[in-house]
Amino acid sequence: MKSKELRGWADALSVPADFRRTVAGKYDLGLILLGDNYLQACALDDSVDFRGPTVLFCGTGMAKKLPAVKRVRVVPISNPEAKRFSCGLVGLKGELAARLLRGITADPEVLKRILDPKFDLLDWLEKQPGAGKDSEKGSSKPAKAKTPVSKDAGSQEKKPPMRANPAVDKVIQIPTSWWDKPHRQRLRYFIPEWDDLVDPDYDFLSDTHSGPNCGWEHATYAHQMFPEPNYDGLLMSRAVAEKSKAKKERINAMGVHRMLRVPRNFPVMGDCGAFDYIMEEVPPYTTDDVLDYYTRLDFDFGVSVDHLIVSATEKQKRFRYDLTIENAADFFREHKKAGLKWQPIGAVQGWDPVSYAKAAEKYVKMGYRYLGLGGLVRSTTTDILNIVLKVRERIPKDVSIHLFGIARLDWMDTFAKAGVQSVDSASYLRQAWMRLHQSYASMDGPYAALRIPEAGKSFRAKHMRDHPELSDDKILAMEQRALKAVREYGQHKLPLRDALGALLDYDQFVTKERVSMEPAYRRTLEDRPWERCECDICRRDGIEVAIFRGNNRNRRRGFHNTWVFYRALQKVLAGENVPFLKDVSNTSQMEMTLT
Repeated sequence: MKSKELRGWADALSVPADFRRTVAGKYDLGLILLGDNYLQACALDDSVDFRGPTVLFCGTGMAKKLPAVKRVRVVPISNPEAKRFSCGLVGLKGELAARLLRGITADPEVLKRILDPKFDLLDWLEKQPGAGKDSEKGSSKPAKAKTPVSKDAGSQEKKPPMRANPAVDKVIQIPTSWWDKPHRQRLRYFIPEWDDLVDPDYDFLSDTHSGPNCGWEHATYAHQMFPEPNYDGLLMSRAVAEKSKAKKERINAMGVHRMLRVPRNFPVMGDCGAFDYIMEEVPPYTTDDVLDYYTRLDFDFGVSVDHLIVSATEKQKRFRYDLTIENAADFFREHKKAGLKWQPIGAVQGWDPVSYAKAAEKYVKMGYRYLGLGGLVRSTTTDILNIVLKVRERIPKDVSIHLFGIARLDWMDTFAKAGVQSVDSASYLRQAWMRLHQSYASMDGPYAALRIPEAGKSFRAKHMRDHPELSDDKILAMEQRALKAVREYGQHKLPLRDALGALLDYDQFVTKERVSMEPAYRRTLEDRPWERCECDICRRDGIEVAIFRGNNRNRRRGFHNTWVFYRALQKVLAGENVPFLKDVSNTSQMEMTLT
């Protein structure tokens, strides 16, 4: 919430009054572990009467804003403390509280010193047992199970790790011609890695997997399904790499290139994934930890730890701006000191062209030769261009610029002329299942994929049960009739009228008050774009790629879309005309300005 809205809602809930009433009672120790917004809701000021000694852990930015209050000790915590206590920032307050409570249990006399500014509380906490550790011995080793697990327990035994299928788990071979593509002299395209894999031998007719599951061990990446990659590099965010225990263990054991099944000389960029911790007070990663992460996993490029500045974080923009710059300075200094081989990229945040440019200028003075402009995904293309131009004014021409999350095809030539050397985006991959009328890309324009959700499985198909005239058997019959009709049309065995009719009979019930898709589906069926496409996926799987249904079709279509985008990008950067870029009036005007 914005500040005014937050205040009004907190008052409506009587939060400030209840907070004051609570701390006015008698207690031996008060602990406050609230985030910035919750502290703001409490309206903490010097009029609040705390009746007992109170310790308040908060971020460094909030600590500067809080007034001095009797019987309250404010303890600022940030990246250095996270490193010091070997704890992620998300759980740091809980870790410190656990240590404090255990320490007081062992030595209640500490309560008498807790408010004494001469008493180094953090130093004392560092000596206390941490959360989840043996509270009696202070051991850092996890407690062993007292009762051994019987071999007959079956399900209680630890399962052996799943073996990867050697037919898919192998590093791709990239032809020499791919390395020499001329568009890279102007601009390189990286695609984010978000677990986009498919079963290479999926049975479309029976909708069944070829193996026991479709996890990493039995699935393929997009670059494994074509003769060469359809991007110039991969971007791996740490938040994505460590989102599951299995994936984290895998990438730590194999390194980033081997896990992604690309040769060592294929460019892989790493960042922290700032959108995943956008609402945290501070990033959950420390500079030293991230440097170790990039080095250990063998990245080619590593991005400094940043904190996004968006409308929802407007009040903290100066704090986040300064923190991002401070992190970048530490990042480059420690990278240089350690003599690391991979190239550091300074993550730049801001809120207007001037703020971005000032930060960029500081980064160049630090020594950076590659800058990444973040937080621009929701900005207009014109605003992004103005920021790029302002940044380019303040930095040397030989310092590279990367745009995070930006790959707007009709502006790529303009961005390249403005001085952008690389971009990343998965928008064309995602539009395969995120855009109803533009889910199948082609060089002649986008098409609507033919939506036939799985009866009884897809959440959309389950909604069909809300229609009283539909039974499960009838839904299944309509689904199978639509699939059969579309496939026979793809084989030139059924007229368009019959295929479209069967498709629409099922489609009309997919969602409530569904807008008719007849014109969009008719265009897709009439034009047969999958027959004109030269990509390996369309040539192999035909009309199945144009069916909107389940991961193995939708992600394949996303891979196809990326194939189309990559070729269109090369044409745009070569100055060629791309048919589906129809609205280029704004681009042309900007290009004239640049020229």
